[in-house]
Parts: sequence; structure tokens; C-alpha cells
Amino acid sequence: MSLSPWVRTMKARALVRLWSIFGEPLWIVVSMGFPVLTSLAMALLYFSIGATGYIGFAVLGGVMVSFWGNVLWSMASQFNWDKQEGLFEIYLTSPASITAILIGMSVGGIIGTVPSAILVTAIGWALFHPVVSASWGGVALTFGLTLASLYSMGMVLSSLYLAYGREAESLNNVLQEPVSMLSGLYFPSLGAGSPFPLALQAAASLIPLTIGMDALRKTLFYDSGLGQVWPDLAVLAVMAVVLLYLSKLALRYLENLGRRDGTIAVRIR
Repeated sequence: MSLSPWVRTMKARALVRLWSIFGEPLWIVVSMGFPVLTSLAMALLYFSIGATGYIGFAVLGGVMVSFWGNVLWSMASQFNWDKQEGLFEIYLTSPASITAILIGMSVGGIIGTVPSAILVTAIGWALFHPVVSASWGGVALTFGLTLASLYSMGMVLSSLYLAYGREAESLNNVLQEPVSMLSGLYFPSLGAGSPFPLALQAAASLIPLTIGMDALRKTLFYDSGLGQVWPDLAVLAVMAVVLLYLSKLALRYLENLGRRDGTIAVRIR
């Protein structure tokens, strides 16, 4: 049975993303090396000060920073780069669904980032042996919902970056480190163990990665089951649906605006 055009579009875009990741040796080294180095640096810091209970947080943070970097530098920026290369106009004039293209970018990005996540996990666990007390069903569901909400956020950002043009890279640089800190990639940023005041915790909770990291720590290191983390999972599910819907609205608005004003094909160098 032949696949629908929507599925074929998604599959084609995912394969292109995978080829772009694994077809360039230098990019493979960078995409795998950066999360490993940051994770090891934080793990060594915790080890040196005797905070061995946080070493597992550092390893988990290295896994998730791989996906966060992929969201920023591949998902969010991709349409702007495609516009500069003259590809975005082809997307709009073809019968292919823009949503299918975005989903394909996400699927390809997730699969392409898995080797980096596995490498960080293997090295971190081999060197430091962090204690794990996991509810694996909760871990799997939390991980899936975190990625769904995170990549939905990347779809919304791709629309904004398409509008901002050359400022996209500056926005990436502005977002990367503050979000990494506020979301608690390497330490708890929510609850009693957070170093942040309550108001800042509330603001950080608007970031999908923050909720996801909090739930992943609970399920992976504190054996929290679905009955204990279901509020986090519900929030992540709602975030994923809302952000996906917003990305569709934003792209439709930009497409209509570009057709009316003739700015779709304008490339800013």
C-alpha cells in the first residue's frame, strides 16, 4: 500500500536531516563532543566537592542538552537557512504540507541526536557509576513527552526566526545558556532543592525543558511512578499540543503575510 503524500513528505525531510547530520564528519564530532565535555565537566565538579548525588543529574543534563542544541540550531533555524538558500519558496509552492516538513525535521533531528545521547550516557555511567533508582515506564513516557513538547517549541521558533531573518543566530546565542540554566539541566531548578526564588521558578516552568527535566530526575533517580509525576506529564502533553498548534498558526500567518507583501523570497545576507 502506497504511503500518503503527508507521510512521504515527512519521511523525505527526516532522511535529509539524518544525511545532513551523519554526512559531515566534523558535524558528528561537534554534535557528540560538546554534550560529552559539558556533562563530564559538571560531573567532575560535583565529584570534586563531594556532591556525588548530583553526578547523575550531570549525566542526564548532557543527554538532554544534545536535544536542546538540536532544537535551537537545527529546528529553529532551519526555515531561515532554507529561505536564504531559496528552498523555502519551493516548500510553499509545492503540494507538500509544511506541517509534514516540520514533523520530518523533528523526527530526523531526534533520531540523529540519539547517538550523542547514548555516548554521553555510556561515558558518564562508565566513569562515575551514578546511583539510579528508576521507574522505567515513567522515564520512557516522560522522555517522550519532553521531546514532543521541546520539538514543538522548536517549530514555533522556526516561524519566529523566519520572520526575524539575520537575527536568528543572535537569538539562539541569547537563548541557549539562560534556558540551560533556568531549566535545570545539571541541577534541580524547581522545588525545595532549587537555588532560584519562587518567582523565577514560576517563569522557568513555562519552558518545556524545565518541566521535563524535573520529571526525568524524579522518575530516574527517585523511583517516582506515573502516579507521582502525572501533573508534570499532563503539563508536557498540553505544552506539546498547544505549541504544535501555535506553530501551525504562525507559519500560516507568515505565509499569508509574505504572499501579500512579497517578502517570502527576500533573502537577507
